[in-house]
Amino acid sequence: MERELSDGTVEGIAIDPETGEERPFLRRPGRRTRAVVYPPFKSYGVEVRPGTKPIWLYLRLSKYHRDGADAIERHRIDLTRLLAIQGGWTIMGEYVDNDSASAAAVRTRKGWHALNADVEAGTVTAVAFWKLDRTNRIATRCMEWIARCQIKGVMLVSHQDSADELNTATAGAKLVVGIKAILAEVETDVMSERQLNAKRHAAEAGFHHGGTRPFGWMAGARETDELGRSGVRLVPHPVEFEALKAAVPLVISGKSLRSVARYWKDQFGITTADGSLMAEANIRRMLTSPRMVGYRMRQVPEHQRGVKINLFDYVARDAEGNPVIAQQPVCDLAVWRQVVSKLEAARNSQTRSPWGSFEWLLTGLTYCECGHRLYGLQKAYKGEGGVIRRRYAYRCTANRRKGAGTCTYRSVLHAEPGEAHVQGWLFAYLTDDRLAQARAKEDAARQLASPTGSLMRDLEAARAEREILVAQQGSPAYRGPKVGILLGMIDNVQERIDKLEAQANAATVDTLPVTSHADLIAQWPDMDLSQRRQLLARVIERIDVTAGKEPLAERVKIAPRL
Repeated sequence: MERELSDGTVEGIAIDPETGEERPFLRRPGRRTRAVVYPPFKSYGVEVRPGTKPIWLYLRLSKYHRDGADAIERHRIDLTRLLAIQGGWTIMGEYVDNDSASAAAVRTRKGWHALNADVEAGTVTAVAFWKLDRTNRIATRCMEWIARCQIKGVMLVSHQDSADELNTATAGAKLVVGIKAILAEVETDVMSERQLNAKRHAAEAGFHHGGTRPFGWMAGARETDELGRSGVRLVPHPVEFEALKAAVPLVISGKSLRSVARYWKDQFGITTADGSLMAEANIRRMLTSPRMVGYRMRQVPEHQRGVKINLFDYVARDAEGNPVIAQQPVCDLAVWRQVVSKLEAARNSQTRSPWGSFEWLLTGLTYCECGHRLYGLQKAYKGEGGVIRRRYAYRCTANRRKGAGTCTYRSVLHAEPGEAHVQGWLFAYLTDDRLAQARAKEDAARQLASPTGSLMRDLEAARAEREILVAQQGSPAYRGPKVGILLGMIDNVQERIDKLEAQANAATVDTLPVTSHADLIAQWPDMDLSQRRQLLARVIERIDVTAGKEPLAERVKIAPRL
């Protein structure tokens, strides 16, 4: 028996197949998707009818209201009817954006960006839209876009605006269009100010004003505070709140986040939407949030790789500047700081296992046929008896990172057999003779780059020559036309210095950690992941992996560095 809650969480009772005991389960909702998803561009696949001109539609819904995106459908119908009445047009396709009116949405409007790229390329010669503010609600950018379309000879057709205003360069037309654009921008600013003020008051009162509910709490009954503001507060979730309380002593005692995820599944039945363990990163985010001590969070910026923020800077505060306590805390501030300290120490530990408890040995060395790197990815699947198993492989992600169509090969190297193959190659390649040659090259490079080596002597001489020439500037010997000669001499010696410095940097090489083949066999089992990676990077230039099902010896090509 199970039931789905309003936020997509599924809870119920499951029977353990081994013991026959009833266990509760609570599957967290997966990422929500929109009911209607439009591609950024859709071609109708028609030919231009004789006596007509091609035109493309731009359709945008400024905010998704979970109504099936019927506003886009209505705009399409209105524009189709308008163009049919005007005559002389063949609709070739449509560009669509189903987003919000926020600044972030403007940056990610794929349909809008695709339309402008085709306008610049000369592919699009006419555009129809429902109203001018559907294109842009910032006055200056709206005027710039209209001017750009006029320069490119693109005809603009609007269901709500005059064609003369959009397609003529007269002063009156510009004035009217400018006023409309400014009014649209002002309308957006007014709505934004009103919404931000309402959310600020909701945060100050400790009310929850929408969005994904935080793990551990759920929406309670509507109430009114002492100032007459009405809203909904968060109350403890009967299962998730207890799970957070149980996780606190586990983390303080030194248990890993993976252990916490297992404990949640075994004791509370908490899993992801597909029945897997909760992701460690998500658990960490929950436990390090100031919500644990009851604080109300507000306007927390989106996560950016490599950017660390102080979450206390985004705690809502009342009129006196005190943090707002919006919901029942899981623990007090002192205990929560212990939890954060333990998790931070585990993250910075030099002895813990790598992320995901799998050693990605070939990171940075493997390449696809398309020329892009392969990245280590794991995939979970259900084995016999419903047991969750994981597969690890190096895969090409160029299509996801660079855009669809970047890679047509999609090379895959399964991690365990691939790493074993490279390790076998390494043991066979690093013979005593090759190691002796590598050590000889290292010695020669050090000799060359040493303070007494010829390379460093030449570099010091060139630097001294540059100092002498620079000191000659302004002297009686180099005046008038001779100034150009002096500057040319300085440029030549500087170019020589740059080349010598580059040679000196190239001559600095890493020392091989092994001296013989027997030494390699003896040391390899005791090396940590970092040492093994450094050795492979010292010996191997790159590993090219081709797609297919042939044996690894045929698909994996190793380019040695030594």
